[in-house]
Amino acid sequence: MDMLRAKQEQTYTFSASTAGRDMAVAAAMNALGLSGMIPGVLPKRWSRGWNKKHFVPFMKWPTQGEIYENTYAPQLLHHFVGALTVFDVPFGVGGFDFKDVHTQKTRLSFACTIGASTILFTGGTDAVVIPHGAIPWQGQTRILFDWKRPPDLQSVESVVTQAQLELMGALYNSRHPALVVFTDGVNFVILQPWGCAIQYYHTFSGTDDCIHVDDAMRLISHHLLHICSRDGAFSHMAPVPENTELSMELAPLLAAKKELGEGEGLAAQLQLDRDLPPNERLESVSNTILAWRQPNLSYFG
Repeated sequence: MDMLRAKQEQTYTFSASTAGRDMAVAAAMNALGLSGMIPGVLPKRWSRGWNKKHFVPFMKWPTQGEIYENTYAPQLLHHFVGALTVFDVPFGVGGFDFKDVHTQKTRLSFACTIGASTILFTGGTDAVVIPHGAIPWQGQTRILFDWKRPPDLQSVESVVTQAQLELMGALYNSRHPALVVFTDGVNFVILQPWGCAIQYYHTFSGTDDCIHVDDAMRLISHHLLHICSRDGAFSHMAPVPENTELSMELAPLLAAKKELGEGEGLAAQLQLDRDLPPNERLESVSNTILAWRQPNLSYFG
């Protein structure tokens, strides 16, 4: 931590493993009051009939050659729209949109302050589930999907830092908490903001804390149907009953809004927005201001 404070500004990307990134991520989590990662606990009950529904894996990956961003990202998105529909998730009016955003590589960028230092993290995700018609998408995320080739998703450890950064990016930019899902269409790593920690789930067999792929899909669907608001204008300032699943997910998001509103947090975030391409800049600046709004701080006395 002292090393970070000695440097006035450091920049890291979500996906590139560079010297100092893990320490910076730990500092950012600490700034949000997140104590670390804990194994998640599945809901005690699923929706009626879900125990008879099953996830069909995506098996179309090539053995070599193809660039997945252009060919396989749309196919994976289409596959998961179908998979979520099986578990009763509605798409379209009154439900959700599943958007391919893999070309918008900096929309989840965020900045946090550690003492006299500012840490900038830049990045995005591949696809998002948002309420139907919600704009900008990064202001109303419900699920972030990051597509990984099978060789790149072999364990929780293989993606955990990038997944943590995407989750924190959503906490800073969105007005609703989101699950983060890393998947190759066969296995899953899922992160969920939860109180003062991040719950994680995974489907890699051979460990006591793994879950079945069907339960991974049930968890994602449960989040959308029974935790999330479908309101495309949802505000974290709206009253939420205590001790509900949504209130547990909101706790880290509110901490991010507090951190953003203190010290140089807002100025640093706006600087990130100003560095975006011109066609993205106005929307991102507007979203930062909406995410920050001074009344948010009333949550903290």
